[in-house]
Amino acid sequence: SQTDILADMSNGKFGPFSGQTFVGDLSSAQIMRVFMEKIDGEYQGAVFPFRKNFVPPVLRFIWGKDGTMFVGGSSRGWGGGKKPFGLARLDWTGETPFEIHEMRAKPDGFELTFTQPVDPKTAGDVKSYQVKCWTYNYHAGYGDKPRNEAALEVTNATVAADGKSVRLKIPDIQAYYVHELKSPGVRSAADLPLLHAEAYYT
Repeated sequence: SQTDILADMSNGKFGPFSGQTFVGDLSSAQIMRVFMEKIDGEYQGAVFPFRKNFVPPVLRFIWGKDGTMFVGGSSRGWGGGKKPFGLARLDWTGETPFEIHEMRAKPDGFELTFTQPVDPKTAGDVKSYQVKCWTYNYHAGYGDKPRNEAALEVTNATVAADGKSVRLKIPDIQAYYVHELKSPGVRSAADLPLLHAEAYYT
């Protein structure tokens, strides 16, 4: 139940995601982060988990002058959140989390960039990644279940010399499909796991 859309134009006041977009969800009381790229004139991109378990359902949010994110909502009888209404404030601690910063489509897979340098051994190991894809029927009826689900093989993972990006070779990526990437094995150069190891590219 997606709700508000808020672009991060804070120029770093809210952390390392300036220029990306946040999207709220009413029923699950969470906020997702969205990275977009334009390919042949069309936008596409990836969605990442950002923050969950808000007290109010996430219906609307706005920036404070200091770069704080204010989150508010009412369930309006639809559920979501720990309480039926409320207001929350989200501040950046000043510490950069280890996250996938961007996920870009390539003809033979994806390129990931990270907020911190990666450990070359774990980030360069194809066993650190799991990928599957699916699509939906787009029709007048409400919603649909995943269709044509398939597990995809990561055949190569190449870490860049600066340690900030990884090229994943995935021969069977599908146009117009959702691609779920899980990276539980990846560690930072400081041996930290990803704060959020999931990404969903369409």
